[in-house]
Amino acid sequence: MLRLAIALLLWCSCAPLTSPEGAVSGAWREQEPPLETPSALKSYLEARSRLQAGPRPDFVMVVPFADESGFREGVWNVEYELANMLSIELEAIPEWRVVPFIAVAELALEHGAETETKVLQIARQLGADVVLLGLLQDYDMRRLSVGDPLVGGYKSYTAVAQMQVRVLQVVEGDEMGVVETLSELNDRDLGLDILGKPREQDMQFAGLKDLEFGSEGFRQTLIGKTTVEAIDDLVQKVAAVLKPGGIELIGVSPEIISVYGDDIYTNLGSEHGLRPRFRFAVYPGSDRVQTEGLDPLQSVAVVEVAEVVGARLSSLRVLSETGPIKPGDRLKLVETEGE
Repeated sequence: MLRLAIALLLWCSCAPLTSPEGAVSGAWREQEPPLETPSALKSYLEARSRLQAGPRPDFVMVVPFADESGFREGVWNVEYELANMLSIELEAIPEWRVVPFIAVAELALEHGAETETKVLQIARQLGADVVLLGLLQDYDMRRLSVGDPLVGGYKSYTAVAQMQVRVLQVVEGDEMGVVETLSELNDRDLGLDILGKPREQDMQFAGLKDLEFGSEGFRQTLIGKTTVEAIDDLVQKVAAVLKPGGIELIGVSPEIISVYGDDIYTNLGSEHGLRPRFRFAVYPGSDRVQTEGLDPLQSVAVVEVAEVVGARLSSLRVLSETGPIKPGDRLKLVETEGE
């Protein structure tokens, strides 16, 4: 378990309460109190103060997750454990530096991190450039039983981890994007219980509270594998939001999905690395090419990303147009830094 409490150093003398026979009490030497170990917060701030001026990578900070999952109490402190795991995995990417989560936790415990305002205050105190706010939406290991467990029957288990992370730029508090993940694993082998004899998954289910979160034993459980898969997915999607320039369009065809007056939306979002002011040329979709006789190689408009609404949703504003924009129209990236 992540130990977040700050240790209190207590000093006490191990000398006897009375002088040994024949000894002179004035000759005793007081025991020196042990040196105080600097906190993770203090160590981090001292290290930051030694950084030389000039170009440096961005510092990314992860705050404790908000928990709406209703996960079982007394098992793990999932708000802190998941944020710590995400921080550790993000450290493997060289394009940025990660503020040590235990330093973040010190301030979160002291001042609270329930609101975006408090989170940004902590981020500025720690010198972070980007802050990640996680929301745990669903997290559980569920059991489905059929039959009398004392006589014989079937059980199956499902583990689920559903999370959302908002990525904020600290200086202005602007949202850079939102990423989401849903990982669900099933124990597909519906083992037969004979006379109530427990199976491996039964013991995992009953013994979760005895496992250290993130440990090798934890990672071998169904919920541990689900957690690792979800965190890995978040890391890749956060990286797509943070990495400079370019977008990832694997497995998606960029297009207009909704047009209602001036409100225009695309199926691209933070998951694809989209950012405000990215510009696209709009080309007629295949249906319009057939029904309206339009040239598929002739753009009908140039649009700009107004807001990244979600992982796969962004609003657009029209910069110029030679014809109407309709759902199904195709998008082609023309500029990543509109000026």
